[in-house]
Amino acid sequence: MKNDRFTDFDDEVKQLVLDFERTVMRGETQFYDIDELEMIIDYYLEVDDKEPLISAIHLAERLYPDSIEVKIRRAHWYVLNKDNAKALSLLQALERQDPSDTDVAYSLGVVYGEMGESQKAIEYYLRAAEDGWQLGRIYANIAEEYVRLQQWHDAIQYYMQAFRTDSYDEQTLYNYLDTCEEAEACDEAYEFLKLYVNEHPYSKIGWYCYGCVCRDLGLAEQAVDAFEYALAIDKNFASAYYELALANEQLDQLGEAATALTRALDCVSLRGDVYRALGQLFLRHDNFDTALSYLRKAVDENPADAEALADIGLCQLYLDDDASALASARKALAIDPQCPDALFCSALVYDGRDNVDAASDLYERLVASPRAHEGHCRFYTLFLFKHAIYDILIEFAEESLQLYPHDLFYSTYVAAAYFYTNRYNKFRHVLGDVQPSLLRELCPQAWDNPALAPLLADLHEDSPETE
Repeated sequence: MKNDRFTDFDDEVKQLVLDFERTVMRGETQFYDIDELEMIIDYYLEVDDKEPLISAIHLAERLYPDSIEVKIRRAHWYVLNKDNAKALSLLQALERQDPSDTDVAYSLGVVYGEMGESQKAIEYYLRAAEDGWQLGRIYANIAEEYVRLQQWHDAIQYYMQAFRTDSYDEQTLYNYLDTCEEAEACDEAYEFLKLYVNEHPYSKIGWYCYGCVCRDLGLAEQAVDAFEYALAIDKNFASAYYELALANEQLDQLGEAATALTRALDCVSLRGDVYRALGQLFLRHDNFDTALSYLRKAVDENPADAEALADIGLCQLYLDDDASALASARKALAIDPQCPDALFCSALVYDGRDNVDAASDLYERLVASPRAHEGHCRFYTLFLFKHAIYDILIEFAEESLQLYPHDLFYSTYVAAAYFYTNRYNKFRHVLGDVQPSLLRELCPQAWDNPALAPLLADLHEDSPETE
């Protein structure tokens, strides 16, 4: 175990654990009172160190066989080992003995949460909150159950209740921010986190989360400052370097973005991840030679990095070396058959070779993957239009519009596909959501159609452009 494993624990816990490991774990006899054993067990539960944990539980059960607290910790051991049925059975027996025991109620909340029964988990957490103890953790757990139920606003309310206590875990800030993003409540998160860092100026996680929400709102300069504050507090905060790079990239400061990632090399164990991020940064900005050099370093660090291999393939493709590009993509797919950029690179190569069937199969695999991003989906739309595969284009673009309502890119391609398949009534119905200049580019013949020309004349060329 690491030497800094006691960073989040006080000296009393550290001394008890070290003493336990010097004696009991080596087969020596040692006496501990119940409070001391609870602290030892709780430490091992917290750090998920199973071998000494079960030894501590066995000792506690021998010394204090009737202790409810020891039995509760035995239940948490079952949860840790994914034996929820045993945990539930034990805790239900304890609940029958004393229905008012809030520690048992809290533990039942944990078990029901692990079992995916969020409503029951919430019910028991609320019972546990009745004694006013550890409300921060309880409210945060309730919020996480509402997240599982995708009831984002209820989750936010309980996160806020957790923040009003003095006992919540800073990890809750990460979860709160994620939930606000899901609820499209970034403005609310911005106001709260701005106040939070003013009240807790030495919270690296606070500054980090504030930086993330600033970047999400397009406040890139504030984001840069926030991430730098987080790094001033902890220069080894690796995630902050990655986010600082993204914020600088948002400001079109490519050099500063690359510098931020380079700084991360001093504090990460997986240097290949940093090299891959550097390569992807330069790839996004069409600097393919520099991107290649970093991506190859990533593969040198980790030959099984499918994502880096796939991006090497994209660089090679954009440098007009499609044979090498396909070879790199195939290496990536041998490691990860669903690697999105490897599928994308292969599809582009086969499309360039006029092997439409192979390209189509690869695109279909790509867009079916939950790891595909919108850029992949747009390229698939372009591919379908290029090859006049209009029926599939319409179906796919309409599905995409469910994810991105009123997106002018997809609706314009749908309109063009309707035109080329002579579905003029449907063409008319979608004209309110098209980008006129793009539509004119895709189907200029529509302006020559006597039945459609009057409608098209009403379209304004200054309609909002797609991104």
